[in-house]
Amino acid sequence: MKVKLWGVRGSIPTPLSSETIEQKLIKALTFAKPGDISSEEAVVSFVGKLPQYIKGTYGGNTTCIEVRTESGDLIIIDCGSGLMHLGRTLMGSEFGKGAGVASIFLTHTHWDHIQGIPFFGPFYIKGNRFNFYSPLDDLKTRIDYQQADTHFPVTFDNMQASKRFFKVNQGETFYINDVKIFTKMMPHPGSAFGIRIEEGDSTFVYTSDCEFSINEIDNIHTYEPLFNGADIVLFDAQYTFQESLIDKISWGHSSASIAIDIAAKYNVKKLILFHHDPNYDDEKLNSVISNARTYVNVNRKVSDNLVVDLATEGMIFEF
Repeated sequence: MKVKLWGVRGSIPTPLSSETIEQKLIKALTFAKPGDISSEEAVVSFVGKLPQYIKGTYGGNTTCIEVRTESGDLIIIDCGSGLMHLGRTLMGSEFGKGAGVASIFLTHTHWDHIQGIPFFGPFYIKGNRFNFYSPLDDLKTRIDYQQADTHFPVTFDNMQASKRFFKVNQGETFYINDVKIFTKMMPHPGSAFGIRIEEGDSTFVYTSDCEFSINEIDNIHTYEPLFNGADIVLFDAQYTFQESLIDKISWGHSSASIAIDIAAKYNVKKLILFHHDPNYDDEKLNSVISNARTYVNVNRKVSDNLVVDLATEGMIFEF
């Protein structure tokens, strides 16, 4: 299984401003010694050693995940603004010729999870085939509404690819060819769904948009079928601990510390903190992952085997 992250932000896209890029350049150059800029090769080496928050960005596009199975099937999870960039890549393949086939799972229809649909190039190519899966009864109606003429000039039905919709029951297992998929309702305003994908010995879990409040922690045993023993879990860590439990109660998101506790309880191998707050710049996000790793080191309940990282656009996992 291969997983690529095309969008990692929550709520709204957050592109870098010219001022922010300039500040990154200034900060990078303050670390440079004369030898670091003596040749192009030296510059490349110097930049490669800089931390992510200085040399680049964790990402500004909203949620979109590409999953490739061993047999080559394409599964897309959520359709935030990152979907547009995935679409550009796919247009160089069979999707650009009207011969592409993909499955799309939508966890819910809050704006940041569907706003990329009108800008997904392969949807405009006749002959491409897309199967949508969701526990939502009215998924197509919701997508149609986003592209009503009051919101967008091209309707969803006028995008010429074939689009079929399949309702799946949360809490039950279904299959896409040889891939086993399990979904579970997550605690989030308006409802959202986590998804567990299993292929052979590989397990990937996606739990964007979930609020594990103190009350929900009392029900944590019900999440064992979703998380238990997963190789990689993408987990909503949009808020700080204080925001999630005090300042922004019922806003629908969790914190890194809660994500770590759950990952440790269910023997997750790698935890990827995801759905970054649009108000957090790269330096703030760098502190999020730094604090998360400190929490792992001081928490005796966390196994030394748990790896914690911060979701970054373009990140690829093969397992």
